[in-house]
Amino acid sequence: MKASADSSGSEGRPGLRGLAFLGGCLALSVGSPVLLVAVPLAACGLLLPGVPPRGVILGMVLMAVALLGGGGGGLADVDRGWTLLLAGGFVAATLAGPRRPFIERALVALGVAMVWAVGILSLSGGWNALDLMVGERIAAGTAATLQLGSSWIGSEGGGSFGEAARRTAEAQHFLFPAQAGLAALLGLGGAWWLHQRVSGTSDAAAIGSLRGFRFPDAMIWIFIAGVGIVLAAGWTEGWGRFGANLMVFVGALLALRGAAVLLVLTGGVTWFRGLLVLVGLIVAAPVLLAGALVVGLGDVWLDLRTRALRDAGSAPE
Repeated sequence: MKASADSSGSEGRPGLRGLAFLGGCLALSVGSPVLLVAVPLAACGLLLPGVPPRGVILGMVLMAVALLGGGGGGLADVDRGWTLLLAGGFVAATLAGPRRPFIERALVALGVAMVWAVGILSLSGGWNALDLMVGERIAAGTAATLQLGSSWIGSEGGGSFGEAARRTAEAQHFLFPAQAGLAALLGLGGAWWLHQRVSGTSDAAAIGSLRGFRFPDAMIWIFIAGVGIVLAAGWTEGWGRFGANLMVFVGALLALRGAAVLLVLTGGVTWFRGLLVLVGLIVAAPVLLAGALVVGLGDVWLDLRTRALRDAGSAPE
């Protein structure tokens, strides 16, 4: 397998890239998407060197609003603590390796935050309480969705729509650790993109284009471990849930890597291709995502992009 390459160029459409990070964080966040972006952005403005005064002032304002606003208790305190752990880990990773690719620094920050979170929950015995609070938040969101859907469809509970919404809520609750991890990466991406806009910097630590997306190849063993645990324990609570979350988290990154490979192999996205992908996601999202995951696995083992670009006589990004 090939070591992770630097994909940190600033080419492409940085505005769309930033909006994709922010929109993805909003869509996947289990907690507060605002905190997932605001707290790391504030930490970068306050703690990283070379930030202009406007960035420092913005950081102070954001940190004050994030930590003092929005009430307290329950998941609000969990959200603040989680985002502070993420922000601290990301700033530390950036100070230690300022020219490392963004995804590597974000994964380090997520790993550090997860270790601290697991340690705190283990010592305090708070996992069951957290799981219950997350379940209640998801149930409340599902109830609001069903109420809105029933007003459109005209039947109480929405019929098949209601059943689909309830099944989605169950899956979301079962997989919320993986979803929270993916939302954290997206939130850090949005915060880093905004930080670079505010500070006026664009260097080797910028967020690269999707075409060059990679992550450390060794993470494939986390995916394999997750698959093995699920095969042994099934989709059940306990070890089965742990393995499923490992598999889904790394599987999502593999699917994104597969999409990057396909962009390189097909020469990019046209409006027609983009429309086809959108229709495919609406009609057969699981099939497309599974295909992208398989391509991502192939890129980990065979480095498909480098081979394709070498055959075409081009240098890899």
